[in-house]
Amino acid sequence: MASTKIVVAAIDFGTTFSGYAFSFAHDYENDPLKIQTNHWIGGGHLSLKAPTSILFSPDKRFHSFGYEAEDKYSDLAEEDMHSDWYFFRRFKMILHQNKVLSRKTLLLEVNRKPLAALTVFSEAIKYLKKNLTETIFMRMTGFEESDIHWVLTVPAIWTDAAKQFMREAALQAGINGECLELVLEPEAASAFCKCLPVERLKGGQSMTFDCFLPGTCYIVLDLGGGTVDITVHSVQQDGSLSEIAKASGGAWGGTQVDDAYLGCLAEMFGTKVIETFQEEHTGDFLDMMRDFEVKKRAISEEKEGNIVLRIPASFAETYKSLNSNPISKHIFKGRFAEITQLKRDKLNINVDVFKQFFASSIANTIEHVKRILAENEYSNISTILLVGGFAESEIVQQRIREAFQNKRVIVPSESGLSVLKGAVLLGHDPRIMKSRISKYTYGTEVINRFELGHPEKYKVFENEEFRCRYIFKTFVRAGEAVPVGTVVENHYISDTFDVKEGLGLYASTEENPQYVTEESCFKIGTVKFENPLERYKLEMHFGETEILLKFIFADGKRKTETVNFLCD
Repeated sequence: MASTKIVVAAIDFGTTFSGYAFSFAHDYENDPLKIQTNHWIGGGHLSLKAPTSILFSPDKRFHSFGYEAEDKYSDLAEEDMHSDWYFFRRFKMILHQNKVLSRKTLLLEVNRKPLAALTVFSEAIKYLKKNLTETIFMRMTGFEESDIHWVLTVPAIWTDAAKQFMREAALQAGINGECLELVLEPEAASAFCKCLPVERLKGGQSMTFDCFLPGTCYIVLDLGGGTVDITVHSVQQDGSLSEIAKASGGAWGGTQVDDAYLGCLAEMFGTKVIETFQEEHTGDFLDMMRDFEVKKRAISEEKEGNIVLRIPASFAETYKSLNSNPISKHIFKGRFAEITQLKRDKLNINVDVFKQFFASSIANTIEHVKRILAENEYSNISTILLVGGFAESEIVQQRIREAFQNKRVIVPSESGLSVLKGAVLLGHDPRIMKSRISKYTYGTEVINRFELGHPEKYKVFENEEFRCRYIFKTFVRAGEAVPVGTVVENHYISDTFDVKEGLGLYASTEENPQYVTEESCFKIGTVKFENPLERYKLEMHFGETEILLKFIFADGKRKTETVNFLCD
């Protein structure tokens, strides 16, 4: 349903950079692309997003976010006053990497001190929310926070638990849950690109006109800092989109390139040098990585010679403190012997070595896209849409074009903001998505009459007959196309196990699980009942970003619940 609020505001919480955007309802009606973003100042330049870095004081109170957090922590480190503070950067990946998430999940800051992850995420969202609302207040009189419809972006490849974690962090940050919508990042990018005029889509030239015509299919490659999110969309006759392959991807984003560079430095100068430098000279380390980020975005396949990277003086000091000789006497060995030079505060690296920093990330992405195309035989896919901050890299664009020469590779002019601005568009009108592919098979645990073939170990005596426990009652199957707003109904009679243990809600990675005890199955929630032999109808609402449960009892009473995917 389209938003009825005066303002739609979106927060794009990224691994490396975060930002926000908003637009007014009257502007959206006249020009959907009239979307306002913020400008952040730091690191000696102006940017449209801030680093996803956050700082807490020694008493675990929020201090600052973004460039301000990085600069403050750098100052503290220079004065050797940082050890009691809590500094986090690039922490979003914990929600992708942790298979088990709870409200008590801990994050370790740069010096390995723990803090509740929910606190870290909620304070970051609270800061962006505060900054955003203050910006709107300055531009509009008579405005109330209740006039905002909030949108929060999440990767499509995230688990349901990770999505719920972000929702709870937003609620803890003070966002009204009834005014909050989670949108999938590739869908947001797709929505934005559909609205762009042709001249703002780079690639394909005149052929780009038919990119979003009814009947066409295209791959969305959302290349972020931490993850690569891959979805396949089909344009319907009414212009809406249907997902035709379940979202997939992996941790192959731009941070893999950073890790490769740091690995190279560790190989050249020693792991201990890098670790000590990062810990004792955090400010200089951040400056060094900002310089690398600039070089990373600008490198192209045509570049020859050397890439010059700045090495802070404190790096040389760290090296000398851990070695018997100054860094000027360092002898490069192995594969770096003849292709690397160190002159004062400059490290000259052969461009071919620099390009190799991208190898793993790009190779993983290309291999995965090829697998999607091969396994699903999508012969009618002619276009690959490149979005996300990492998609701004020239070498990434060039290598993907080279790998898929028979496809149109289109890069929007604002690829780094495509998710953020698309989230605003979806907040105004989410009806652009018509159906999604279910990532899992969802259902409940039921007890049926014991029959031949049922495992003896699941046999119980219940209601004066032998019955079989742990049967998986399927609602939606993995890989199934589920229209947005799908409601699956099932009628039940509660038993003694529903009262004692609760009705188990399960998901499975397999298409046809038989029992909830199978290895592919995992519990996603439990619903307790007060009385056995209670008749009710259970509705599971699918096709949205999140799953909703509705119970309708024989006496007419209704209960609505969201599935609790967190383990506590």
